[in-house]
Amino acid sequence: MKIQFAVLFFLVVGRIAFAQEAAHPGKKHAEGFEVLKQFAGTWETSSTSVATDANPATTSKGTMTSKMLGSNWVVNDYKGETGGQEFKANQTLRFDKTDGKFKGSWVDSFMTMEWELSGSVDGNVLSMESEGPDFTRPGKTIGYRDIYEFKTAELIVTTSQSQDAAGEWKTFMNGTMTKMEKPMKQTVLPFLMFVGDAEKAIEHYKTPFPNLRVESMERWKAGEQGTEGAIKLAQISIEGQSVKVMDSPPIHDFTFTPSFSFFVECENEEQLKERFAVLSEGGKVMMPLNDYGFSKQFGWVSDKFGVSWQLNLK
Repeated sequence: MKIQFAVLFFLVVGRIAFAQEAAHPGKKHAEGFEVLKQFAGTWETSSTSVATDANPATTSKGTMTSKMLGSNWVVNDYKGETGGQEFKANQTLRFDKTDGKFKGSWVDSFMTMEWELSGSVDGNVLSMESEGPDFTRPGKTIGYRDIYEFKTAELIVTTSQSQDAAGEWKTFMNGTMTKMEKPMKQTVLPFLMFVGDAEKAIEHYKTPFPNLRVESMERWKAGEQGTEGAIKLAQISIEGQSVKVMDSPPIHDFTFTPSFSFFVECENEEQLKERFAVLSEGGKVMMPLNDYGFSKQFGWVSDKFGVSWQLNLK
């Protein structure tokens, strides 16, 4: 009886999860494409092979130009030299919302084969795997894996691995990608001053903006002017926009006003509706989602902390 109940429970949960995904088809795709968008730009690449008894370590340098094709594809073009020879390659990447996998292809000037890529993301690490020839055993194939760790907006650390005959992954190349056109330093920043709710607000905003990053945070210490443990000064990044945040030591009468608001461009209608729902919860809807002529879908809300958001469909 317990087994039958457990099976029934998982069937019901599975159907609910399937229904939720069917009702929100764009959410997973939007989140997946956000990962790939981190490649956008021009990068200086450097990679060094792992030395072996037979071969010393060698270093290869080049550039990679990454471009977006709509909201589905990322195309990476490599060029450089390795072993004294010119090397060119083209890589395509996309996110498949049907199975939650990252997929793509790789072709280069050294080989005639096209590599099929499939992978997944864990935090800030994207791993893409493929199958190719085993250069130590003619006629055999083994697995290959390229790992991209997005350290910052200007640095990607790469690791290339292959499987040995026993199926264990062995690293044969380590590298870095450094962005060549670094973004201009932001010197004019929005500044949000809360009265004890700064940390709650930051945690709340992580739901509509999963890529929110806390770049720095300092807390009030015992004996200082502010409440111990509250945020003395923090800097967060919301969709690439840096924002200063603090908990004000004195209790003041004024608060946020709709005359200042964040204008947020949303990738699709699903993302727009989800952000609108989270940010309006416990707050105030000043303009419900609608077609106001200047946009297909637009909404304006004041969240439960009093911060105003204008949400627009691109």
